Amino acid sequence: MANIKEFMPPYVDTVIGMRNCGDDEEQYREAVRIVCRHGDEKRLQLERLMQERDYERFLTEIHALKNNFATVGAMELANRARELETRCRSGKRHGVIEDGMVLADDYGKFIEDLKTIVKQIDKEEGLIAGDDEIDHSFEEIKECVLEGRFEDASDLFEVLAFFNLPDKTEAFIDEMRRSLLEEDKDGVLHALKKYKGTS
Repeated sequence: MANIKEFMPPYVDTVIGMRNCGDDEEQYREAVRIVCRHGDEKRLQLERLMQERDYERFLTEIHALKNNFATVGAMELANRARELETRCRSGKRHGVIEDGMVLADDYGKFIEDLKTIVKQIDKEEGLIAGDDEIDHSFEEIKECVLEGRFEDASDLFEVLAFFNLPDKTEAFIDEMRRSLLEEDKDGVLHALKKYKGTS
């Protein structure tokens, strides 16, 4: 089994991350996967709240984000989220949105790093999806979207996220996920059609 600590970027303190997961590597791996799996959605939600100047819900999200960062050992990001939470909670809102947007950008880069790590580990351990498996998952996603079951479709995307996928497939998945987050049925179906045309 690949040692996840060897793959983590230098700005992540794996000693703290492991300690937060009871020094259990399986738990740590799962924590990394969970943060990775929900990262894009959480980042978009955070950006939306900042654009709307919804400080109350922003406070809830930044608190949860601080905990997610700390759980896996991304302490610099956790400290920045804590500082934003403290400022917002005390009513010192000047610059919170601007600093929050910078943090959201860095959060996006962090999620991309985690995706790369998960793919590297899965590749080492042989968790590679075949074309038939990918096609079957896309058919299931299409059915869910046509029936308006966006949450079920999102869960299926998360299953695909556990596999090492070709870059071409990753690009289509990113496009479909963006459409899915906005519950844009036509956008998801258009991306699926494009994927079929190139596969």
